[in-house]
Amino acid sequence: MKEMSFRGAVLKRGLLTAVMLVACVAQAARPYRGGAVATAYPQASAAALEMLEKGGNATDAAVAAAFVAAVVGPYHSGIGGGGFALVHDAKRGDTKVLDFREVAPKAATRDMYVKDGKVVPGLSTDGALSVAVPGAVAGYLELLKAHGKLKPAVVLAPAIAAAKRGMWVTPRYRTMAEGRLACLRRDAEASRVFLVKDAQGQWEAPPVGHLIRQPDLARTLTAISKQGAKAFYAGPVAKAIATSVQAGGGILTQEDLAAYKTRGATPLAGSYRGHRVLTMPPPSAGGVAVIQVLTALEQLRPQGLAFRDAEALHLYVEAVRRAYVDRAKHLGDPAFVDVPLARLVSAGHVADLAGSIDPKKATPSASLLAPKEGVRGSTLTDEPTTLTPEPEKKNTTHISVIDKDGNAVAMTTTVNYGFGSCMVAKGTGVLLNDEMDDFAAQPGVPNAYGLVTGEPNAIAPGKVPLSSMSPTLVFSKEDPRRVMLAVGSPGGSTIPTTVIQVISNVVDHGMDVARAVNEGRVHHQYLPDEVWVDRWGLEPATLSALEAKGHKIRRVEQWGDAEAVYSDPKTGLRFSASDPRNEGAALGQD
Repeated sequence: MKEMSFRGAVLKRGLLTAVMLVACVAQAARPYRGGAVATAYPQASAAALEMLEKGGNATDAAVAAAFVAAVVGPYHSGIGGGGFALVHDAKRGDTKVLDFREVAPKAATRDMYVKDGKVVPGLSTDGALSVAVPGAVAGYLELLKAHGKLKPAVVLAPAIAAAKRGMWVTPRYRTMAEGRLACLRRDAEASRVFLVKDAQGQWEAPPVGHLIRQPDLARTLTAISKQGAKAFYAGPVAKAIATSVQAGGGILTQEDLAAYKTRGATPLAGSYRGHRVLTMPPPSAGGVAVIQVLTALEQLRPQGLAFRDAEALHLYVEAVRRAYVDRAKHLGDPAFVDVPLARLVSAGHVADLAGSIDPKKATPSASLLAPKEGVRGSTLTDEPTTLTPEPEKKNTTHISVIDKDGNAVAMTTTVNYGFGSCMVAKGTGVLLNDEMDDFAAQPGVPNAYGLVTGEPNAIAPGKVPLSSMSPTLVFSKEDPRRVMLAVGSPGGSTIPTTVIQVISNVVDHGMDVARAVNEGRVHHQYLPDEVWVDRWGLEPATLSALEAKGHKIRRVEQWGDAEAVYSDPKTGLRFSASDPRNEGAALGQD
């Protein structure tokens, strides 16, 4: 535990980013004989490791990390949000899925963000009307009950302590608070909790090293640890959430909270070069993209992919482009729409997609929707409105754990945009999501991430919005019951491509997990019709080769925050990696 003490000292001195990144990368390269964890926050990773050392399993560790993340990373996640989890039981050899994503309130309507035929900017991302029914507390506790070994009071203890003790403002926190400053200022409670007043009495983003204590959140977490989910979905906390939302003009009610239910599902299965792959099914669109693109790459290049080869990258970009077209046409909550899932991930359909790729030139995105075809049931034409999203405002967090017995969890959880709706329920410390923006506010109109979806993802009461979150498990060739890689990432629309590239880096290029997570990234999402390349992504000659094929290149500073744990099939040693682009930590048991 010496490493954790060192991290605590660093945190107390203001979280020197360079020190944290060096420590993170160094630890990611270490082999561990016991369990290993990777999260976006040193405190969350420390809590996960503490659960493993107390005799807990991967689920205990992941849930402890998620609750701590809700305290120290409010710009990414929180108990007012929701998410997805894959849980693998090594002894039984099976994998369960839990969907604890938010749902639309009962009073939600299809055109609630539309006025005079147009979407009103900001309504679905800022403030009370953007709030969907939170699922995180129900999900975390259900995971513990079904798969954990430790009591909730033990698992929540680190989060409660963190809320009482306080968190030190990091460079990432300050950047995110500055990006959402106007939104946070509009809510008195959010301003009080997450901002500070300057000499003129104006609310501002706190400086790096400022201590933020959250006693209200500590009391809410303590009640949850003692009473379970009812402490959140009924009683004073539920009343405070509903009252705060309705006072701000929102539609969430206590009845919505009381009626919330999580949803089990069967993992979406595929394979890549002999490795079994399990990921999240709809309402995740991300899992579908992961399976489609990996399948297409194997079909197009059965002999393997040459690293950063321009021809291979062209095929990858075109495969991703087509996966996002399928997303726009077909995907939504399967409880509300008929998603042709089996066909979408079938070898035949993917072969059709792959066969439509011209190896010599880029396919214009608009040409992939025939004139007047649009998105199923919508008014989308072959030239819909597009926007280029701001990657730095995309906020979600991922947790990967593989314990000493081979049990594994890949969990992605979110409040959606930075600081969610920018609303805190008075007296509870609960920051509320703005997950309603993940619906198609108007079919064919992009959301905050630039994603275009259609009628299958239109708003309806009780419906789950489509998501890019893609928690994924990759299994050993030698033993298809044994998890080799647990991986996931935040990043909105870029989540699936981040996951795909980490998997390819490990499987195709034989990278250790630290390098696989660190490598530069390339992204396309159908609309806007441009290839995103991060600053570590491609050499100038490769960029020129892609441009010569007709690809429009956009340089983006960075995106994503991949968190991965790798279990070596030969030695059984485990390696964890936290993306050095951010402030996370990869830890493990010796």
